[in-house]
Amino acid sequence: MKDLKIRVLNYLLLILVSTSIISCSEDGADGVNGADGVNGIDFTDMGTMFENKSNLKPLVKMQSGFSNVKAYSLISSSDILSNGFQLLGAQDGAGLLKDPKSDGYIYLSNAEDDYSVSRIFFDKNMNPVKGDWLLNGLVGDRARQCSATMWEASIHGGSKDIFLSASEDISYHVKAIDPYIEIPTPTADFGLKALGEFSWENAVPLPKGTYAGKTVIIGGDDDFIGSEGQVILYYSENGDADLENGKIFVLRFKQYSNAGITSSVTPMLIYNEGQLGFQKIYDVEFVEIKNGKDLTKNEMEIACIGVQASQFMRVEDVDYQKGSDANGRNVFFAVTGRGPDTGSYNDWGTVYKLELDPTTPTQGKLTQIISGNTDTNNKDGNVALLQSPDNICVTENFIYFQEDPNSFSRNHAAYIYQSNLSGNNIKVVLELVIEQNLAENGFTGRSGEFGALTDVSDKLGQPGTFMLNLQPHYWKRNDFVKGESFPHNEGGQIILLKGLPR
Repeated sequence: MKDLKIRVLNYLLLILVSTSIISCSEDGADGVNGADGVNGIDFTDMGTMFENKSNLKPLVKMQSGFSNVKAYSLISSSDILSNGFQLLGAQDGAGLLKDPKSDGYIYLSNAEDDYSVSRIFFDKNMNPVKGDWLLNGLVGDRARQCSATMWEASIHGGSKDIFLSASEDISYHVKAIDPYIEIPTPTADFGLKALGEFSWENAVPLPKGTYAGKTVIIGGDDDFIGSEGQVILYYSENGDADLENGKIFVLRFKQYSNAGITSSVTPMLIYNEGQLGFQKIYDVEFVEIKNGKDLTKNEMEIACIGVQASQFMRVEDVDYQKGSDANGRNVFFAVTGRGPDTGSYNDWGTVYKLELDPTTPTQGKLTQIISGNTDTNNKDGNVALLQSPDNICVTENFIYFQEDPNSFSRNHAAYIYQSNLSGNNIKVVLELVIEQNLAENGFTGRSGEFGALTDVSDKLGQPGTFMLNLQPHYWKRNDFVKGESFPHNEGGQIILLKGLPR
């Protein structure tokens, strides 16, 4: 009885402490609505999926046209799970799998600035049970882990699920991580050399039925120097899960526009996206980088120039249309832009639709369907609010494109937009909440962005359900730093969205 009284008193003290620290979490800070996971207390007594699990309310605000969409916080950096796990760093690329050893789920998430990848175990009601780290800041290359895609054998081919985590600096490789590994080796080298060295933002495998018997991965090169940003194709005809013996290609225009007139390109000249008209369709091709897997990053830059690869101003995230194998040949990618007054051919950012040929992924048609360049560059854009599109999520019927306004902005917090597959009927879905109480010095600016938005409807058996990673860069606390393993003092959050159209 004495031990029980002590535990109750400790529990009440923890709740009082968490309430005083996280002042924006009134709904849940008393342990009623799912926030009793603070400082090692177990979350698993929550019996419903759609409620706040964290002691911090979701750091998003739905816009009026999406008021029926509900947000729930699953885990934040202010929570500590019962096995001592704490979510650290800026949450970016991610993927969800069913846990083969339980009726719950496994979620992998990049902690971008901490060079790390977390693994969180959820029960059947999406209560976080425990967590660990599959990669941490002591890894040899200390490369930032940006966007990521879960290669699922049932969807993409082969016999293994693989977490493809993109490194945009230092190592310049895509990492292939086993999501089910029993004993993590968080400093191991997971690099896929065959995909080549680029400033990788994401590497997205297409469904195995899109090109039967082939391995097709489309990637984004988040670069603005040398050959600038490329759209990358890794292509193997040696089965649907060959990550060792494929060839590397980069996108090249076959047509461009001058004074509104579409013409064939001149051989041996390099073209950039500023030479494309808005919402016009152009023929494109992928050209091979010979011996690409053996090239260093600098050698790859030279090789891209050598084959006249077409240039984009920092290619970010990539995704494909869901619903069928044929739909999978419709690939979409965001280009983040460089910002005004930089002399760039893309100031505010763009989104493209790439329609791959049904018989070969090396041929296709490209259309710029979304652009923030309404008053700069070609002045033909369609979203005057757009500031640096970054991550992108494509469903069967919609594109969701997300902002990263940390390098340049149009003076609003980061938005997520919805459009149809042609880039029309654009609406703001939600915005990142700027919570002054979480800021280190009480001043936040508008610092923050979104990580992965992942449709988890089919896995959870709940239509219109998505997981969303948040990077509230203004949220800084010294106790988030855990030596060289987790060197940055920034918090993050993972939330669940219910009712978002697919």
